[in-house]
Amino acid sequence: MNDDRFLTKVFDSSRSPKPGVAGGSSVPSALLHQGARRIPLVAAVFIGFQFVGWVFPLAVRGVFLEEFTRVWDWLPPTTAIVASTLLIVVTRGARVSSRTAMKLGLLYQVIASYAIAFGQWWGSFAGFTANQINGDTLGMSAVGIWMLFFTVLVPARPRHALVALLGSATAPGVVFYLSAGVGDAPVLAPQQFFFVLVFPYLLVTVSAYIAARIMYRLGQAVDTARELGGYRLEDLLGKGGMGEVWRASHRMLARPAAAKLISRDALGLDPDTYGTALARFEREAQVTAALESPHTVDLYDYGVADDGTLYYVMELLDGMDLQQLVVRHGAQPAARVVHILKQACASLREAHRMGLVHRDVKPANIYLCTRAFQHDFVKVLDFGLVRRHAAVEAEERANDLSEAGMIVGTPHYMAPEVITGAPADARSDIFALGCVAYWLLTGEHVFGAPSLPGLLVAQASEVPVPPSERVDVEIPEDLEILVLDCLARDPIDRVQSADEILERLSRIELEDGWSQERAEGWWRGVGGRA
Repeated sequence: MNDDRFLTKVFDSSRSPKPGVAGGSSVPSALLHQGARRIPLVAAVFIGFQFVGWVFPLAVRGVFLEEFTRVWDWLPPTTAIVASTLLIVVTRGARVSSRTAMKLGLLYQVIASYAIAFGQWWGSFAGFTANQINGDTLGMSAVGIWMLFFTVLVPARPRHALVALLGSATAPGVVFYLSAGVGDAPVLAPQQFFFVLVFPYLLVTVSAYIAARIMYRLGQAVDTARELGGYRLEDLLGKGGMGEVWRASHRMLARPAAAKLISRDALGLDPDTYGTALARFEREAQVTAALESPHTVDLYDYGVADDGTLYYVMELLDGMDLQQLVVRHGAQPAARVVHILKQACASLREAHRMGLVHRDVKPANIYLCTRAFQHDFVKVLDFGLVRRHAAVEAEERANDLSEAGMIVGTPHYMAPEVITGAPADARSDIFALGCVAYWLLTGEHVFGAPSLPGLLVAQASEVPVPPSERVDVEIPEDLEILVLDCLARDPIDRVQSADEILERLSRIELEDGWSQERAEGWWRGVGGRA
């Protein structure tokens, strides 16, 4: 999966909602997430109905402005439109969890019910007698339709749905009672009031509640099915072209995790090719699990679900990747860049010594997080494209899916030899790491072009502009030379190993190093809250 935005969502646990517990104290997580996503849509549909049923007819007749001469003519629909708009804005925010969105949605259901009832019935029964008020006269208010519509489209925990339904069911009776209180409707006997204004909406409430329970049980079945190995999938963190990433928890261990799923359909492979992909997936998972560097993401489990979905379960990180870091906070100081590069090199060094090539080193795959009491702790992610050096696996490369006419890696960080069709080796990762360092120091890619072919040509043939010429701050000369040496077009002229980078980084003289105190201060400040 090479979509930066997808990988950002995958590991940014600060954005993720709190985990749900299937079948326990909350609505099943898959259903919760689905309901929360539908709330803005339902609110938008409600706004649409207000315009079609209120604004448009009056505007066509040329009397829309006259509506604002009587407060009870415009206040209910306007309130509904404002509440709907606010709900859309709030629930589409990146920091609103699914649970919060559902609570706001259920409150909105009740507010909208009262807006409908006031707009439909307030002042509509002036001059009526009590004998004229019956089921045929009033009919079923649109509140009943709204109750069913909302409950079916926005599934919630049954008892929470019931509370909202009962609140909505009171709207017609309360509005009629208030109208009678100001003399705009007749006073009804208690029995008449109940059977005309209460009982029908209790029936709607029962029907909608039954629907809510059915939806809930279906959600439980889905959640039960969403178990992989010993892990239960809880909240969807991100979705890309190849699959999904979920927040997961082990059924026995209190350890959160990130589960990455790649569906068989997403691979689009025939049975024979799928078998090759499956064998490679298993190999890559074993390879990743064998890496012991603390700066390589930990792999907890992997396997294949009954439906052919490939999955692996990784540690769940708290922080942001280097793509987000620069996008949100701009180019980084040289001392911090050195601090980050040292840790990334520690991960790559182990992989390279084992004859492995990452092949997709990029800012979105290098994560900066807090771990225990350590700040700015680096984790290298997504070894999903990792493979052994060509000399070790020449025979397997003949069946490698990545060789079948597809570009492997991310263009802005792809080494020239890979672009021209040569096999990747450790020096290809070195080039990509040089691109990452360039991005951190300048906030810009090494090369830019309006099209992918133009970018690949530039990446393979042009000499990069020194980082110091793109920023106003001073960059240590030794650091700039190291970055440019990593970006040499010819692998022979390039820095040859992660060990060499680490040795040269240790010799760079910095006026102000990046200490744990500085890192902690940054995370506690504006950066930590971003």
